[in-house]
Amino acid sequence: MRLACAVGFVAVTVAMAQERSFVACPVVRDTKTVPCFLAEYEGELYYLGIQQDITADFHPPQLKHEVLVEGRVSEGPRVCGGIPLQPVSISVLKEVNPACNTLLPAEPGIDAPPAPRGAGPASHRLREPAAAPEPLTGPQEFTVLFAFDDAFVEYASIATVRKAAAYAKRVAASAVKVSGFRATTVLSNGERLTEKAGLAEKRAQDIATLLRGLGVAGVSADWKPDPEPGDGKTDPSHRRVTISVIP
Repeated sequence: MRLACAVGFVAVTVAMAQERSFVACPVVRDTKTVPCFLAEYEGELYYLGIQQDITADFHPPQLKHEVLVEGRVSEGPRVCGGIPLQPVSISVLKEVNPACNTLLPAEPGIDAPPAPRGAGPASHRLREPAAAPEPLTGPQEFTVLFAFDDAFVEYASIATVRKAAAYAKRVAASAVKVSGFRATTVLSNGERLTEKAGLAEKRAQDIATLLRGLGVAGVSADWKPDPEPGDGKTDPSHRRVTISVIP
């Protein structure tokens, strides 16, 4: 029994050790194709992503600003000289930090991974479109995620709002409920960061306004003022707005 408990404890400890949540300056590494973005934590470099266009899941962080990095160590070789994190969430912090200006030159043998499409504005698709999903039916909930301490609606999130709006209009929804949340993030060093008060309301109101602008009727908005608790693993998923569509 003691052995089983010990093995279980070790397994949990190893799993927790794979989580990374920290605040650091972004580091830009030049390559022969596109820039790579990394961040240093406890003397180790972590790979965040590469520069692409606005439709990509990863948006490069800005220099002169620190970033909140939340991710899980991914198995496999280093990428651009850094340990890959997958999945990873990057939030640019608003305060200016002039020290965040590290640019690394291109080095032989350190290349950026191939991108689904080239850097810059996209003029054509390089991937085959996915098969059409089965039509939605019945009550549905759509989730819009946000960067830490921010209410900005990213490109992918706008697509989610449009999908919710299209469904609500198709089924002539009897009610569309928008719920906003703010959250706490637990860093790997034990420190807790809590999003500012009032953010849950702003997120909910902004999404409700977008839905109404897309022609959706019967939209109501509410929000939870208290922050969602953090666990150091699923914190990015708590920074959200949910859109509940009821036929």
